[in-house]
Amino acid sequence: MLVDTHCHLDMLPRWLEPPLQGDAAHAEIASVLERARERGVGPVLNPGVTWAEMPGVVEVAERHADVWAAVGIHPHEAETWQDGSLDRLRELARHPRVMAIGETGLDYYYEHASRDAQIRAFREQLDLARERDLPVIIHTRDAEADTLDLLPEAGPAGGVLHCFTGTAELALAAVERGFMVSFSGIVAFKKSQDLREVARQVPLSYTLVETDAPFLAPPPHRGKRNEPTWVVHVAEALAEVHGVDLETLARVTTENARRLFRFTERTAGARP
Repeated sequence: MLVDTHCHLDMLPRWLEPPLQGDAAHAEIASVLERARERGVGPVLNPGVTWAEMPGVVEVAERHADVWAAVGIHPHEAETWQDGSLDRLRELARHPRVMAIGETGLDYYYEHASRDAQIRAFREQLDLARERDLPVIIHTRDAEADTLDLLPEAGPAGGVLHCFTGTAELALAAVERGFMVSFSGIVAFKKSQDLREVARQVPLSYTLVETDAPFLAPPPHRGKRNEPTWVVHVAEALAEVHGVDLETLARVTTENARRLFRFTERTAGARP
């Protein structure tokens, strides 16, 4: 079994032409998950990125026993983080299907939000992760120094650098702080030799796999809408990098995902 630790399930119906809504959207998500199960992909973690999408993220997790949610505001949306946002996200994080805070972090490549706004939103979400004893899902791009400076604020539950494309220095520094590093379909791209070398240096015991669907479909599906089924291709690429068979890669990364997100432990009921 494999765990897709980062998949925007609620976005998948909107990537079709025409976009699906309502019952049709839910039926499409159910079909996507069924295809994933047929390929041995089990739990899927569905992270939020905007305030508008958050209710749908939680609803998908409520509807499907093998889907869990994470709630957070993406760095591109950091300007929407205002006074009162922390309380608003805290309430969402109390839901029993919420396993993490995120996707949050820093993105200095696009800078759709100012750096000050990104740091404020990131720091307060790290505070919430520490308060709720939840791991944090971190997006970081061209912001390695500030990301490393803020990692210690996440608390003992740690977290993951998701869809990793950074340097070995950042990856290994995060591992030293107890964070995991997750790789998407980018690691299977032909041009990603440098990233595969970084992945080789990350201990397998700190490695996760993800699709980041509907984005970043791996070969041989480049240019198509990504979906959880294709996390198998990510796992195959990483198995080759680490010199292990696919079964071993799947077993270890699944154990890592369960250890980080504590799926079973956190389904007993809402936290106070």
